[in-house]
Amino acid sequence: MSGTSESAVPSVRSFEQIRDKAARIVSEKGKPRAAVVVPLDIHTFRAVARADHEGLIEPYMIGDERLARQTALQNGIDVGSVNFVNISEPEAAVQTAIRMAVGEELDILINGRVPAVELLKQVLNRENSYLPEGSVLSHVAVMKPSLYDKLLLLSDAAVNMEPALQTKLAIVDNAVRVADVIGISMPRVAIIAAVEVISPQMPVTIDAAIIAKMADRKQIVGAYVDGPLSFDVAVDVAAARAKGIEDSLVAGQADILIAPDIATANGVYRAMTLFGNAAMGGMIVGGKVPLVLNSRSDTTDNRFNSIVLAALAVASDR
Repeated sequence: MSGTSESAVPSVRSFEQIRDKAARIVSEKGKPRAAVVVPLDIHTFRAVARADHEGLIEPYMIGDERLARQTALQNGIDVGSVNFVNISEPEAAVQTAIRMAVGEELDILINGRVPAVELLKQVLNRENSYLPEGSVLSHVAVMKPSLYDKLLLLSDAAVNMEPALQTKLAIVDNAVRVADVIGISMPRVAIIAAVEVISPQMPVTIDAAIIAKMADRKQIVGAYVDGPLSFDVAVDVAAARAKGIEDSLVAGQADILIAPDIATANGVYRAMTLFGNAAMGGMIVGGKVPLVLNSRSDTTDNRFNSIVLAALAVASDR
């Protein structure tokens, strides 16, 4: 995308501000019902307890109630306000959670200790009616790197392995919608590749150029889009200028990174978590309700951030 490069830092640029916005909207429109599916993960317990204590959710747990209460007691976690749906078999717990979400009895699903592959298999099963017709599920991560002056969204690190062009367009749309919920209007979307030139030997650069041109032609609205851009060019003005990219509304100041495949996105996500000193959160969107699907290595704070994002998304849509 062409245009004059002009720095823009959204007013919402921290998880503290996201949490404050979520608290305000939830207090006005009511607490979303958030259910942990197979509740045995301690970090998730603590994150849910914190979200409950701060008045952001009405907590549910779907799984073996005896084991869940025992786990909570051993770790000093109060589950007195939790609504339990006692199901000892994990597969049945997943099916029940999906059925309740589709039936509008739940507003948020949170993975406790279900293998991600198994949970995604069930939510993607058209027979379960979790995925509306024509919708695409995608994971949207929200990051606050210590060396970046605003939030940075990333997609898709969890669902779509090697998305085709049509799927990438839906991934862009999902990410832009999340940015809008957070409070980032007209986000700057970088379609990521290894290089900034269009190369027939690298099909992802062709996809990136098509998406950028579609934005130029107003086939994509609500965002500035440019690509292909390498990671450094997307987030660093000096790198963009060094590579001769100055006439862009995205280069050096991206709000959203759209990765070419799950390997790239997942690698960036984990690098940011482990070495980037980044506060993190994320959720899978596009289904009947937001799905919080954290990595087992995610901290309690990161899981709490994810629940806050989901609560904000649900409350904003009421």
